[in-house]
Amino acid sequence: MVGKQNEACPFCKENEKELEVIYDEVWEGEKLLVRILANKYPVIPIQGDYAGLHDVIIDTANHWEHPKDFSPEHWQVLLLMMQKRWQQLSKNEKIVFIQIFKNHGSLAGASIYHSHWQLVAMTKIPYGMISQYEKYQKQKESPCFLCERNHLKEAILIKETSLWRLIIPPNPEFNYEIWLVPKSHRQHFGELVQKEVVELGNLLKQLLMVYDILLPEGAFNICMMSGDLRGEWQYHFHIKLMMRIGHIAGFEIATHCHILMIDREQYALRIKQLLQG
Repeated sequence: MVGKQNEACPFCKENEKELEVIYDEVWEGEKLLVRILANKYPVIPIQGDYAGLHDVIIDTANHWEHPKDFSPEHWQVLLLMMQKRWQQLSKNEKIVFIQIFKNHGSLAGASIYHSHWQLVAMTKIPYGMISQYEKYQKQKESPCFLCERNHLKEAILIKETSLWRLIIPPNPEFNYEIWLVPKSHRQHFGELVQKEVVELGNLLKQLLMVYDILLPEGAFNICMMSGDLRGEWQYHFHIKLMMRIGHIAGFEIATHCHILMIDREQYALRIKQLLQG
């Protein structure tokens, strides 16, 4: 979709005066590619027992541009900038956990159409992540749940490169859920090397194009699943890509059992076909 920017959008150029503190930005000539700034409405306080920082990453100056249409170079700039910010924040001794995520579409939790990501840096590890760490590492010497071949055998491999595996997890929680897993063991996003980041951008672009074929203009979430910054828990960094169809309701909230509208074997086959396509 093309056209003039949205006059009410706080991320569009004509409303720049409304922005909070800008931490970093990259331009290509007169075109803004990526801008990182403080979130005007942070989900976490700056001070206190459970404190931290909340950033917004605006990944395009064009209000109507979809990430599936970004060039590979644009993806590379975006991911490397997010990693740079990650590494800056990780030097703060008080920060022990960082979460990067993208909400696209109202069903995925986005309140602003203009494409953007969010980064939340915390002084404590969220309870939900500790539960994951405990689930996948019963003891310190336990093998990594994604390096261990048995776990990967339970997953469905839909694409493999020299650096990444794209899998359908054994028990997906969302429709068309896909995990992007680096073959080398990385604790968190900050540990990825540049060639892994570059290839990650290409893979995300491909998958978002597939999502748009499956459900044009559909809602989705991208979540970077990272271990703690101090390495107290062994965890294999990966990225979850999830299409959002319908709402999470009482049964899911009560039981943590998620109802899928399509069998994982079926959607794995369909995604494989589209990626080969």
